[in-house]
This record gives sequence, structure tokens and C-alpha cells, in this order.
Amino acid sequence: MALVTAATVAALVPLAPGTALAEPVPSGCRSGFYYQNYKTWASCASGPGYVRAIATCPTSSGSTKVYGPWVWVQSGIAGQSVATCPNHSRKALAHSWGIKKY
Repeated sequence: MALVTAATVAALVPLAPGTALAEPVPSGCRSGFYYQNYKTWASCASGPGYVRAIATCPTSSGSTKVYGPWVWVQSGIAGQSVATCPNHSRKALAHSWGIKKY
């Protein structure tokens, strides 16, 4: 009986919620400094989901992260998120991106 129960449980585990194959996420993502040095940009080439720009901005006590809006990623259509540092006279220190599934 123990063998039958173990086999039944093993057969049902793949059907349990949360065990499906991982869904695709945006890919081909890039980021950089915008032509105005207090802004950064981010975009992804394909995949279902959203991307947003992340700028590391200088502050009087170090730095802080500023986030651009979430932008829908569409293959073949350039969607770009822009993050803007609050003090426009100071250059962003770093750029990055964040992604999330659809």
C-alpha cells in the first residue's frame, strides 16, 4: 500500500499549483545614461512583461535610487522607461533596469 500511495502522490505533484514551468520574462534588456546626464533609460527587446529604468542619484548624504515608470515590452516596438534624478544639476551615478512578468 505504501508503494501505491507514494506513486499516486508523485503523479499528482506536477499538477499542483505553482509547479508549472517558469513563464518567460522580458529579455534583451539594456540601460544607459540619457543624453541629459541626470536621466537614465531602460528598454527590453522582447518577452511578455514590463521594464522600468533605475537611476542611482547623488544626494548630500550619499545616493538614492529613483525609478522610472513601468513600460510594456512589445517585440518590435521600442518602449522606453526614463528615470530622472531630482537635482538636474548633478549627473546620475549609475543606471540599471527592473523587470516584471505580465
